[in-house]
Amino acid sequence: MVFSFLSFVHLTLAVAVSLRIFSRRSSRGSALAWLLLVLLVPAVGALAYLLIGERRLGKTWMQRAIALQPQILRWAQRIPATTVVSPGFLDRGAESISRLATGSIGLPLLGGHHLQLLADSASIMRALIVDIDAARTSVHMEFYIWSAGGFVDELVAALVRACERGVSCNVLMDSLGSRAFFRSEALAGLRRAGANVVEVLPVNPLRALFVRLDLRDHRKIAVIDRRVAYTGSMNIADPRFFKQDAGVGEWVDAMVRIEGPAAWVLEAVSLSLTALQTGADFAPPPPPELPRTGDSHVQIFPSGPQGATRHIEALLLTAVYAARREIVLTTPYFIPSEPLLTALRSAAIRGVRVILIVPAKVDSLLVRYASNAYIEDLLSVGITILHFGDGLLHTKSMVIDEQITIFGTVNLDLRSFELNFEVSLIAYDQVFAVQTRRLQSEYEARSLPLQLAQWHARPQWRRLLENAVQTMSPLL
Repeated sequence: MVFSFLSFVHLTLAVAVSLRIFSRRSSRGSALAWLLLVLLVPAVGALAYLLIGERRLGKTWMQRAIALQPQILRWAQRIPATTVVSPGFLDRGAESISRLATGSIGLPLLGGHHLQLLADSASIMRALIVDIDAARTSVHMEFYIWSAGGFVDELVAALVRACERGVSCNVLMDSLGSRAFFRSEALAGLRRAGANVVEVLPVNPLRALFVRLDLRDHRKIAVIDRRVAYTGSMNIADPRFFKQDAGVGEWVDAMVRIEGPAAWVLEAVSLSLTALQTGADFAPPPPPELPRTGDSHVQIFPSGPQGATRHIEALLLTAVYAARREIVLTTPYFIPSEPLLTALRSAAIRGVRVILIVPAKVDSLLVRYASNAYIEDLLSVGITILHFGDGLLHTKSMVIDEQITIFGTVNLDLRSFELNFEVSLIAYDQVFAVQTRRLQSEYEARSLPLQLAQWHARPQWRRLLENAVQTMSPLL
């Protein structure tokens, strides 16, 4: 009798969740992973699907997102023609990337920039503090993680000084990523000084019934006086102190300092998320008149879970298929979609040199096993895979033919493609591409290559575990 009742509950849960999955347009891998989980452990699977199975931003957020989209497009169409560059002068591959980027999110190719690659956390923080201390009108920051201690305390002091001299300071912090910081004296000091602090995507048990709590704001953006901006992989955290108990070493990051119109475009991207979170109007100030600071052509490419299309995946696929000689990628988390895996393998098969640099250790055991399941597929077609051994390599970069660079916050995993608010800089600049490629070469020198024969020799139990975890990778 008990068995029959449990069987009935099992069947009912499996059917109910299956119908829900089939009623929505999900990726095949994601749908199959959820079905497998529900069939194997129905109660746990059904609860997990209720909590994180769908990209639920909540009714209010989605209403705001629908209303906001045409406002953003109208704003983008009014970007001054003096800053917009036609992609027709680019070579064929770069032009296809640029046109896809504009067609996807509406932001055009912009000219007149100076780009500076900052390759270590200390240099990044020093430069950022100098710019904040020089700010005259505004500082706008949006970061996933704020973690007090070390040079972060110096940054907070610089923001307080800016507030005290009348500079408008606005700070967006992800609720989950910066959870400890929200309880810190540093945050209280910022608010007392007059900084406007916005908690993005608040986390609490009640919201879990209506909103998927692992949809996060993963962006890293700083804009000073709407003239200078930073983006890249580094959070507001001192690697000497941050997550030192994780057993992966210090986090290794890089950022790009941007002078030019992309600065106020990045600010507008961040203001759009402010409008989503607070319900305020999306009303960026008019673009400032900036002197031409360099010859770099760039595009800003935001992405997020509010849309049904995985725009960032489409951009990366277009970049991979545009490559003719070399693709070099760095990412801390590598759990590719099937289309991206196929694109990388196809590039190697047609003779493109493909190099993937990932950390030897990451701060998630499941991610490590899922990532390892792809290694044989990549090594077998001649892709070079390097394990970085000097900490958790956190830089997210792609350099195509030493001509095009995609640089920002996006990891090569489904979480970045589907669930996180992200931002990428696309630079059509050979000088910056060579600089980034040089940094990647420094990472290579601190890494060990994986060999196919040695990989084949790993224990069978590990192969089975990696493949089992990889099956569930759409859920990680």
